[in-house]
Amino acid sequence: MRFVLVFALLAARASCYHVPRDEPVAASSLSPEKLTLSSSSSPAGPEDFHITPHLYKRAEYLPRDRLFRFVANLIAIEALKGDFESNFTDNVMRIRELTHPGLMLTASINVPGKSIPRRFIYWGLTRMMDRFVKGNEYVKSYYPMTWQGQYAGVFGISFGESDDPDFDKVLNLTAKNAAQVEEIQVPDAATIAPIVSGYVPGLQWSYEFYGSVTLPAVDLGMSVIGALVQAAELPDGHNITTFGGGFPPRYKVLQAAWSTSSPPPGSAVSSPKLNKYLLTGTISSSLHQSQLQNDYRQLRVQVRDQGQLVVGGGDFPLPANAEDPRNGVDVA
Repeated sequence: MRFVLVFALLAARASCYHVPRDEPVAASSLSPEKLTLSSSSSPAGPEDFHITPHLYKRAEYLPRDRLFRFVANLIAIEALKGDFESNFTDNVMRIRELTHPGLMLTASINVPGKSIPRRFIYWGLTRMMDRFVKGNEYVKSYYPMTWQGQYAGVFGISFGESDDPDFDKVLNLTAKNAAQVEEIQVPDAATIAPIVSGYVPGLQWSYEFYGSVTLPAVDLGMSVIGALVQAAELPDGHNITTFGGGFPPRYKVLQAAWSTSSPPPGSAVSSPKLNKYLLTGTISSSLHQSQLQNDYRQLRVQVRDQGQLVVGGGDFPLPANAEDPRNGVDVA
């Protein structure tokens, strides 16, 4: 069974999916009757963006679940640091994940004075994870990127410091830039939500699993990554009532997120709407909490301010015959 992560955009005109009335999303008065896909963009990027995989099939397998968390948190954190259309600061970027020692992303562009656009890394990582899922091969690898037929940089994923001169050469690593590593540490007990709460102080996040339907782990992971890429497209400071994103038609899980009410007097939330930070925290919760609790049933996410519910969300399996209103980019 395949799943797609979907958030609702109230004003969208795409095909609608009915949420079962007996599903306990939140208070019944807050549950949307219909949910729609909000964006026609694919988290894998447009058709004129390509990656070429080079897999080290004899290398040690990367830890699958931790890799999903690393990629999802990397996209979420970077999306909160810079606009979707912006570039990374340096022409070589290295990010290490510390809680599972050694996972390392390296990205570079061997063009003087240039740096890689953020969106290329988001699209490239999404395609990389999709390929890993298809082949069930989570291994050290690198991926040259092209945009509209032109070289656009290269990125690679590895476990630990590379001891392979050829791998380092492809990624344009030198003794100087190899030492410049940004470290991301996401403790097992945390999610992206506390980072989000730093932007909107005073919020309380709660999570509850329910029901008997189990969501496949890799499908949930890909759906979360896809939705995070699409959330990253939102301009900073842009507020919406509901949001729709995911990775259709390949992965199908319905996960709703919507603002529920006007914030209470004196609230840290400026309006009864989702901003980029609230949305990112809600999306990230699905994958992190499922892995943390080893529970892949449906998840209810609630965000409260001074005890009042301001954001609701939850997972829903899509019906097997649900019609997908858009075509995904073929990244096979």
